[in-house]
Amino acid sequence: MKSSVTISSKRQITIPIEIFRLLELKEGQKLIVEVENDRIIMKPRPESLSKALMGSTRGLYGHNASEVDEYVEKERDPWPE
Repeated sequence: MKSSVTISSKRQITIPIEIFRLLELKEGQKLIVEVENDRIIMKPRPESLSKALMGSTRGLYGHNASEVDEYVEKERDPWPE
């Protein structure tokens, strides 16, 4: 879905109603704004950032307890005593 918007003198835009309803946005809701190449990306900000990030590091240090323990031991080996 594409829509055209205008930037006001206060650098504000109005989200077209079709998009507002499609994404189930609410008045006063916070959005995350980022730039990717030449695009402006706006996404609804999660109500809980900790819930949104939950599980994002799963498997990073191993897929089970023994793999994680092995990783930690390798990291600690070079530490001076």
